[in-house]
Amino acid sequence: MPYAIVAVVAAYLFYAATQIDFQRRAGTLGPDVWPKLVLGLTIAVCLYEIVRLLLLPRRRGGAAGVLQELAAESMAKHGGGEAQAPGPASPLMLLGGIALTALYVWIIPRSGFVLATAPYLAAFIALGGYRRWAVNAATSVIGTLAMMFFFMKVVYVSLPIGQEPFAQVTLALMRLMGIR
Repeated sequence: MPYAIVAVVAAYLFYAATQIDFQRRAGTLGPDVWPKLVLGLTIAVCLYEIVRLLLLPRRRGGAAGVLQELAAESMAKHGGGEAQAPGPASPLMLLGGIALTALYVWIIPRSGFVLATAPYLAAFIALGGYRRWAVNAATSVIGTLAMMFFFMKVVYVSLPIGQEPFAQVTLALMRLMGIR
């Protein structure tokens, strides 16, 4: 039933997205493309799940547990022993994540997307317990630049450039990445 409800809501929103009025320009995507794409994919996934549940009623687990199964198979294949259960939930870790996110929201308009997001990602990864610092730093920087490129160059979403002098870093990166 939840899939049917989500599909109906997504279909209504898709219809609403077809009513977006804008001036078309040659060679550019309109503001209706991304909402319609996301909603179309949502409808497709819902329909797939509805059909799957109707045809395979005993297999209702869906994708839940797939990662655990893959990890267990890999452990068995490579001799890693038993898969470890996740550690206990940590209220302090949760509060730390909330505090980091609140700080990120406060700092992003001042320092800009790049200079706020890379340290935020690094701190969030470290808070989660990952201790390979070089991998953490590379993931944070590459991930931030990839998101910046995708959002600004592909999706045409404006991201905060920050206040001076931080704006100069963002503008220099935009020039290097060919973002206008």
